[in-house]
Amino acid sequence: MTRTLTTAVKNELLTDSLQPVTLVYINVGTGFRFTDHYKDITYDSNTYSASSLFTRLSSVTESSEIEVSNITLSFSGADQTIISLFLSNNYMEKEAEVYKGFLNSSEAVIADPFLLFKGRIESFSIDESINNSNANIVVASHWSDFSKIEGRKTNTGSQQLHFSTDKGFEFASQTVQDIKWGRT
Repeated sequence: MTRTLTTAVKNELLTDSLQPVTLVYINVGTGFRFTDHYKDITYDSNTYSASSLFTRLSSVTESSEIEVSNITLSFSGADQTIISLFLSNNYMEKEAEVYKGFLNSSEAVIADPFLLFKGRIESFSIDESINNSNANIVVASHWSDFSKIEGRKTNTGSQQLHFSTDKGFEFASQTVQDIKWGRT
């Protein structure tokens, strides 16, 4: 993905004291915004809550090829906040965005953080061991459903989802021979 960095961000990258910050938005429930910074950050009229639950962001890889890329957001599972959020809401295919920004010496966001990754939630899992508990959210790029076959099927159930009294496909499964279209 092509990125355009603002002049303020480019200037900050040239300094000796970088203060990077990650801003994450997960569109589950009423929406959940958090940051890896130790205090809340306001950006674009939205408050990103400081969260000690956010433990890791997997590396982001990019390619010039059309391929499915994904990232994993890891949270501490010891606190039930994230787990209950996902178990009590529909999370599949919901949007998630990860921004990377920088803070100045007074800990204000410099210009515009850039979009590091945007995609849809593909899965949610809980990994537990004797010493550790993590909730992992996998976010995949928009290419994740590129080969997905959508549409209606030629069976009674699929037809009656749209037309409840139609019996046009009632005997479709009993067709024995293949219909060769375009032949006489």
